[in-house]
Amino acid sequence: MNWISLLILLLLMAGPASAMRIDADPRSIISFMDKSLSPDLDILRVTTDISPDNHLVFQVKTKGTWNSGEDDNFLLLQILHEKTYALLIPLNEEKEARVLMYEGDLEFESDLTSITFGESETLHAGFVAKYISRGAEFTVPLDWVNFGAEFSFDAYTVQAEIQGNALKIGQVYDQARKGRPEEKRISAITLLNNICSPKK
Repeated sequence: MNWISLLILLLLMAGPASAMRIDADPRSIISFMDKSLSPDLDILRVTTDISPDNHLVFQVKTKGTWNSGEDDNFLLLQILHEKTYALLIPLNEEKEARVLMYEGDLEFESDLTSITFGESETLHAGFVAKYISRGAEFTVPLDWVNFGAEFSFDAYTVQAEIQGNALKIGQVYDQARKGRPEEKRISAITLLNNICSPKK
């Protein structure tokens, strides 16, 4: 048994009593519906889980099915974890389901369009994105996570342009946490503890 499996087992044994209740459920984001957006741009929810092969799984669902839309529209998973990471997949299922990963300085309250993103040097085979019904699933290897650092996530539908090794966000259509109070920041180990705790 490797150390990640042992850590997950210990967290499961600890149960919800040891979990630090930061928010109603830090494992997921239920997004407000926006009738002004087309269904494929309207984010419904973001959920998290741990896979049997020790990956952190983010599932992002939209209201409608993705069609062969604009080539510069993307679903973006933002991870704030020592840096600001942007994981993208095209909002077009005719495109290759390949994760694109960029990073910038850690900026908690900056508008996404103001962040300068460069191609991430941390991407390796453990980072995967795939299309699912009305959304996408991103997987992140647990051995990439620094459990002592803060960890938060959000999801966006955006218009973006890739120029060489740089990513420029031109427009944000929707944000999963839009209209909600400022997110309370928690450590990665607290998030993992919540994910491993029995769901009510």
